[in-house]
Amino acid sequence: MTELAHLQQQTGPIVWVLSTGEDYEGGCILGVYASKDTARGPFVEAAKRIPFDLDQAWQDEESGAVHAHGGCDWVSLEPHPLITATQLA
Repeated sequence: MTELAHLQQQTGPIVWVLSTGEDYEGGCILGVYASKDTARGPFVEAAKRIPFDLDQAWQDEESGAVHAHGGCDWVSLEPHPLITATQLA
């Protein structure tokens, strides 16, 4: 069972978070999507805005997350559980 399937089985719905930033400086969320397919175009557009040549692009086999990196800039599309109820500590 993949990490994504396990996460979905444990938590319910999954959303895809598109974020960008710079190494060691944090980042910001560009959008939250209901599916990876819906986020595909925005991910490609965000990767095109990296001002340096891409030096890495990869997909995590387990979760399906995708990443692009150029210079010190990065873009990531990662699955996260959708929280639908108050969480108890």
